[in-house]
Amino acid sequence: MVWAQIGARIEGLRSGHHMSKAQFAKAIGVSGQYIGMVEKGKCHLSVNLVEKICRSTGASADFILFGNIEPGGDQLTIAALSGLSNEQIEIALDIIKKIAALINTEGGNEALIREVAYQSGVSAHI
Repeated sequence: MVWAQIGARIEGLRSGHHMSKAQFAKAIGVSGQYIGMVEKGKCHLSVNLVEKICRSTGASADFILFGNIEPGGDQLTIAALSGLSNEQIEIALDIIKKIAALINTEGGNEALIREVAYQSGVSAHI
């Protein structure tokens, strides 16, 4: 289970940087197939590879391995997520990524996102 969670965080980092498995693999010196196995939690990581992933994505090893968000990160995000378990933080970050993907969809769901934001009391310019 731990390796699946680590893999999910790595997949989130990769997709958040808009990189294919092949692009990400090349950046850290492994194969795309290996990245796929890591993201599914079927492969273990060496310390060397964790370091390469950190350097490539800007994420901390603490986040990759344990899901902990660094105190030096975005203070608004940290404040909004404080008190949540690591699993709940992962869920919230996944939701944020999906919303970002919806916003970035060509001709995409801006009206839906605006309505959800409005109903949530969020006054943001999307």
